[in-house]
Amino acid sequence: MRHDRTGRSNAHGVVYVIGSAADRRVKIGSAGNARNRLVELQSGNPNPLRILATIEGGRLLEGLIHEHLKRFRGIGEWFDFGEANPIHMVTDAVQALRDEGLFPSAEGLEELRESQKRSPSTPTVKEKILAALEASGAPMTVNEVAAETGVSVPHLAVKLSQLKSARLVSNSKRQWSLVVHEKGE
Repeated sequence: MRHDRTGRSNAHGVVYVIGSAADRRVKIGSAGNARNRLVELQSGNPNPLRILATIEGGRLLEGLIHEHLKRFRGIGEWFDFGEANPIHMVTDAVQALRDEGLFPSAEGLEELRESQKRSPSTPTVKEKILAALEASGAPMTVNEVAAETGVSVPHLAVKLSQLKSARLVSNSKRQWSLVVHEKGE
């Protein structure tokens, strides 16, 4: 059985940290069910694996953690933190992401999950943000974008960060604006 790979920014499911006492490397991934994923990973690994930690946040959090800890990344989703405790490294990364406004609190996460259950005709948060910035014609603060779109600030912080990574928006002095691409770019 394959683990769920749908929705690159889906907040459903958990991020897992799986490792073995025989190896310093740990796998940081996401799944709807971490125990099922452990069974899948164990079938191809000679060392006994165990779940070291799970954190609510699904593929959305997984991608943010991978980016935050990229200097420790080996092959695929395997990370080597040297002598550092992998559980502390991951939980510290999650806290740093929350402190930076890049990942929501438990309440914001629940709101984000609810928004991902929207009907197909409802504009996505991305579409709402881009439309608000385009209509404004001038840079906007996160609070202004929130007021215009009806989306919470924690959820916006995550989406704006993703849009910035995709080079669709930029920010300067806490003001967000659309990135204008020249033809052929």
